[in-house]
Amino acid sequence: MKYNKQMLCVMLLCVCLALSGCGSLYEMTESEENQIVLYSAKIVSKYNRAQEKGYSYVNEETKASAQEETADPSDTEEPTQENVDESVTLTEAMGLDGVSFTYQGYDVTTTYQTSDIAIPDAGAGYVYVLLHIQLANTSGQDMMIDLINHPVTYQLCVNGDVTVEGLTTLSMADLSTYYNKAFAAGTTDDTVLLFQVSENVASQISDLMLQVTKDGQTNSVRL
Repeated sequence: MKYNKQMLCVMLLCVCLALSGCGSLYEMTESEENQIVLYSAKIVSKYNRAQEKGYSYVNEETKASAQEETADPSDTEEPTQENVDESVTLTEAMGLDGVSFTYQGYDVTTTYQTSDIAIPDAGAGYVYVLLHIQLANTSGQDMMIDLINHPVTYQLCVNGDVTVEGLTTLSMADLSTYYNKAFAAGTTDDTVLLFQVSENVASQISDLMLQVTKDGQTNSVRL
């Protein structure tokens, strides 16, 4: 831009000298004078910021270039992604080859009795939520299941806003401590998961989500 201003000054000086009538200078023809004047007018129109009108095609190009340079890439709207249900099946969450796990409903009770150990009552203002889970050996051969030495932990999310930890017992019916050395091919076994919740929460159950954590990975199972 500095160069263009210098050129403008030189050209204007030439015009002034040409029009001064000095005999020692080169006398330009009318056509040459018109070309110099026209070029000078274009330069002034292009770089005069205060001028609102002039060579509109020059101004529009300048504005377009400035808009492209100052455009913020972050202004571009990206398409929103639909929410994806990331829940898995209980069998997938447990991840035991040859064994399927099937949720068979739940019960709400203040007491829970087993044939092998004594379990205290839930306590004042609380109840137990029992999830019934059936195991099936689908491997085609006898196998052993050991969830005592290879523990899996459970959390129950009630209505999407209340989450409670699973209780652990030493009952053979407790899935969280299940141990079976001789789980025969094609057989099934009924187990439970035990959770303690307030009576108020238990009276309004509309949705249950089981969170299963195994080997440091947590998966959600919609019941």
